[in-house]
Amino acid sequence: MSIGSADNVQSILLSDEERLEGRYSLETQAKVLGALNQDGLVVLKNVIPVDTVDKLNRWMCDDADRRICDPSQGYNHGIKSNILQRPPVMEPELLSKDVYFNPFVLQTANAYLGHRPIWNWMTANNALANTGGKRQPAHKDSVFDHPLYPYYFIANIPLCDFSIENGSTEFWLGSHAHTTQAEQKVAETEEDLASYPGLAEVGGIIPPIKEEAKDQRRKIRPPIQPACGRGDVMIRDLRLWHAGMPNHSNAHRVMLALGYMSPHHPNYYLKVHLPSSQEKFFQENSRPDVEVRAQWYSDADLVKVTEDVNFYTKPAYLEGK
Repeated sequence: MSIGSADNVQSILLSDEERLEGRYSLETQAKVLGALNQDGLVVLKNVIPVDTVDKLNRWMCDDADRRICDPSQGYNHGIKSNILQRPPVMEPELLSKDVYFNPFVLQTANAYLGHRPIWNWMTANNALANTGGKRQPAHKDSVFDHPLYPYYFIANIPLCDFSIENGSTEFWLGSHAHTTQAEQKVAETEEDLASYPGLAEVGGIIPPIKEEAKDQRRKIRPPIQPACGRGDVMIRDLRLWHAGMPNHSNAHRVMLALGYMSPHHPNYYLKVHLPSSQEKFFQENSRPDVEVRAQWYSDADLVKVTEDVNFYTKPAYLEGK
């Protein structure tokens, strides 16, 4: 919960019976869908084993330490407090159905986005240790006239307990249901585009939200930084305004991000980048609840791939416009 605010994200508890069956009851599913429709955000509590999360966190933090020593490392939105990483998909001992094919996430995706949702994006977002004072602008993850229905959501998997101190993401709850491209800034100079290579051009919209739009929204429902824990999954409607926040702690704050697209949204470009050495794991676990729309690589080639930092969800009917 944010300081000075009584507002908070809705958290959905898992019963012993639901955990055993690997499926929410109809009553619980209604609560999940109600939260997503009302707030654009919901926390699925305790749906991943904590030991699985801890193993991933150790690997990701070690990987981050290596990356930030590389002078060529790029930074998310151009702010040197946050990087994107690829999860350890080439290490079979770190692959888990609870992470990549979580039944509660997939049940939610089918109900909210439509059957059969498409998994076509994956990365990890790391708010780097001891980078307090640096934050992202409040923004949306789109630079086009996006649909006004639930066409995409991100399942964020925190690899440590999230708090205001270590950079829990800022969310503007409910903004997803009252937003169009009109609230986003227009790139007026090349400098405006510097943090968004390949996403827009001068005169086009960019992810940040206009100051006047934020001022108006703040009067209705100000932003919050919700706490969540290891084992939780935060599901965010892509239209929701949000921002990466400063990490004042001494440890990296990592969350995985898996992107699911509605089958009604005609984007054919975006694909999740995966190793062919682990194709059996990803293909066998996908049916019947999700389509894995992937580009497959040898392990050696996947190491060189940088395409998974490009989050391009524009629909085919807007191509060329």
